[in-house]
Amino acid sequence: MVKAIMALIMENSTFTYEPNSTFYQYGNDSNYTELVCDPQGSGNPIESPEFQITVYIMYSVIFLVAVIGNGIICYIVLSSSRMRTVTNYFIMNLAIGDILITIFCVPFTSVSSLQQYWSFGSLLCPVVNYSQAVSVFVSAYTMLAISLDRYIAIMWPLKPRLSKKFAIMIILSVWIFAGLTALPIPVMTSLDQPNDWYIACDRYVITHDFLNLLSVLTSH
Repeated sequence: MVKAIMALIMENSTFTYEPNSTFYQYGNDSNYTELVCDPQGSGNPIESPEFQITVYIMYSVIFLVAVIGNGIICYIVLSSSRMRTVTNYFIMNLAIGDILITIFCVPFTSVSSLQQYWSFGSLLCPVVNYSQAVSVFVSAYTMLAISLDRYIAIMWPLKPRLSKKFAIMIILSVWIFAGLTALPIPVMTSLDQPNDWYIACDRYVITHDFLNLLSVLTSH
């Protein structure tokens, strides 16, 4: 039925269709345009209520398990003096990084993926993307620090281990280096309206403009 209606319209008019939402623009001249911003009318299975409820439930379970599980790790390390070792400090920092990934990635990514546009405003766009990058880099650099600590312990077992104070300095360096590494992210992140549908419906998607980053670097 939908295909028959679309074919009938196309016979006598110019027609464009946005596959992710209902977007009809037709007419024999540019003076007649109709725009409909109704996500339920596109027939896209991603936009069905059943699919979205299922995905939201799964993301909610992942969010709770990640936050509670990593929170328990932090509590165990901080609550017991016996657990406050150099390796456990690194593991706790890795757990903190995982918590940040969960907080900044799961809610915003799931909602944006299902809506297929960014609905959290222009201010949160660079902030969320920068926070996501920092949390990922913190986890990666912490695993690197754990690997180096294990390598030293295996290759030189008689060599004195890292002190707790030095481990804390390494963790602080991990956060500083992660923040510096992710600095280009807010510079090249912006909101964009890639086609007429986004303009008409006042919706945006996140884009990463590498040319803008290059121009900023060359200007200095």
